[in-house]
Amino acid sequence: MTRRSEERLRSLLCGATVLVLSGLSLLLPLQSRADDKPAPPWVAPADARVVKNPLKKAPNVVSAGTELFQENCQVCHGIRGEGNGPTAKSLTIKPANFTDPKVMSKETDGTLFWKMSKGRGAMPAWEDQLSETERWQLVIYIRSLAAPGGAKKPE
Repeated sequence: MTRRSEERLRSLLCGATVLVLSGLSLLLPLQSRADDKPAPPWVAPADARVVKNPLKKAPNVVSAGTELFQENCQVCHGIRGEGNGPTAKSLTIKPANFTDPKVMSKETDGTLFWKMSKGRGAMPAWEDQLSETERWQLVIYIRSLAAPGGAKKPE
């Protein structure tokens, strides 16, 4: 099996996992989402805040991050990272809106990396699925979503 085939299979399995988790949330006792208490803030440990991205923003890094986002993240976070992917409505905790400057100003590269690595609830822990380099590429791409004008819609 080629590396590309393995990556596609991994992507499909991760997507299927998210869909299964989303489906399971529908089986939980029904209650009004409006009455649900907001999720507690997701705060990364203090030592994660100071971790710096070892990668520099470059076209090849952004391109790799774009592809990883499309394969692994957009099902929940949406095409443009607005937290409105096809499975977002079924999740009890709304996915982050990476285009919101207020949200993104609270995150450092280190906290974004830590959160995607460790996961929480329906957000998978990607540290066993994606390499460290791939997760840093995603951080750079996610940062581009909050930039003025945001990332272009993938074709």
